[in-house]
Amino acid sequence: MDERIEKLISDLPDPAGARRFLDALAEKHLAASQKLRKNAPLLSDTATIASFSPLLATTLLQNPDYLWWLDRERKHSAVTQKDDLVESLARFSLTHSQLDAPVLFARFRRRELLRIYLRDIRRLATIAEITEELSNLADAILETALKLGRREMDNRYGLPQQLDEKQRAAPAEFAIVALGKLGSRELNYSSDIDLLFLYSGEGSTAGGGVSGDGSDPITNREYFIKLGQYITKLVGSHGGEGGAYRVDLRLRPHGTMGPLAMSVADAVRYYQNEARAWERQVLIRSRTAAGDPRLFKTFFRVVEDLVFSTNQSPEGSLENVRRSKALIDHGRPLRAGYDVKLGAGGIREIEFLSQALQLAYGGHDKWLRNPHTLISLSRLADRGHISKSELAELSAAYEVLRRTEHVLQMENGLQTHSVPDQGQKRSLLARRMEFLGTADYYDTLDALTGAVSRTFTRIFHPLAAPE
Repeated sequence: MDERIEKLISDLPDPAGARRFLDALAEKHLAASQKLRKNAPLLSDTATIASFSPLLATTLLQNPDYLWWLDRERKHSAVTQKDDLVESLARFSLTHSQLDAPVLFARFRRRELLRIYLRDIRRLATIAEITEELSNLADAILETALKLGRREMDNRYGLPQQLDEKQRAAPAEFAIVALGKLGSRELNYSSDIDLLFLYSGEGSTAGGGVSGDGSDPITNREYFIKLGQYITKLVGSHGGEGGAYRVDLRLRPHGTMGPLAMSVADAVRYYQNEARAWERQVLIRSRTAAGDPRLFKTFFRVVEDLVFSTNQSPEGSLENVRRSKALIDHGRPLRAGYDVKLGAGGIREIEFLSQALQLAYGGHDKWLRNPHTLISLSRLADRGHISKSELAELSAAYEVLRRTEHVLQMENGLQTHSVPDQGQKRSLLARRMEFLGTADYYDTLDALTGAVSRTFTRIFHPLAAPE
């Protein structure tokens, strides 16, 4: 390897990883390697990606044409929106028409992660912009999967119909509702996507199918359950290349015992009459990810005041959240190394602080109702529910914890949240986080998580007496 390239990679967090990538590229794709070496900015960016993520280095080795795609895309500075990603996926599918949809979605997502992660490690976007873009990517894949699913179901069973206000037949509609991190547009690189499937109303399909096979009509409930199953398979199928996402449907009404899809009316009745406090808390972070956004608006308009109740005291709301977190902590397995998500002072505590205070005061103050953690914390500080210094500490901790989570997950594409407890891995993480030294990073992490714990204790301490 020539002196120019050695100088380029010497300051990277993992020069050996970058060197292995460049050597492997020259061995497997000599023409691409020679072309890359003539493009100094792209060479620097791809070596940096390889230094941070062996997973994405492998992606580039398997698909060297992605290098030239990345050369174009890396120059864009704005967050790529869902509609643009839907169009990109449509073009990708035309040039990869031989692929089954689950493989197509997985490969498209992997290609897009090259672009997003480069912006992340180059610090060309805020943590909020990175998580928004990851969420837009999931939305685009879900929207495309829904389109494919509707076409397949309509061909089999005919169009689902319901009666409108004038008792005329009208098409029944469907929405994929995002919950959790996807619901608040704060998805990470290896998040599960928590989904809820809603349809507009009861009725039945026209039968016969577009293909004219003469199949009998089925109920809308049956149709939309089958549609939900089909979408889940397209997005989360674990074939040879894995699914695009792990789909989690356990947060739906009645959990795993409930129907996979529910009408808006049935979902409203559930949250009015049966939902537990933690299930209503989940709806703080909910929105339409794909499908007809009017369905979710209709649903949430009715249940919003159940989520942000004026009938419960702030102390009661905080107690409900404290109990929810205690249940999560009780079932958490012990792992080596600090857990940036579930550990003391971690991401979950920041999220629960935000949600608890929204539930406590959002019933009478609608301005506080916002699903995004950082926006919510800022508004809570404006209203005096946390201090300005607490806001600064929580925001700084959230930034470092989420970037740490991203670096950990994108190393090998694993759903991990544990900071390594071994020497070489600890120092590599500190370098990837761009700290001056290992001690500097871990001292900063301790200080920030300690500040989160102090605020968490201040808010929940009066409620934490033994029962």
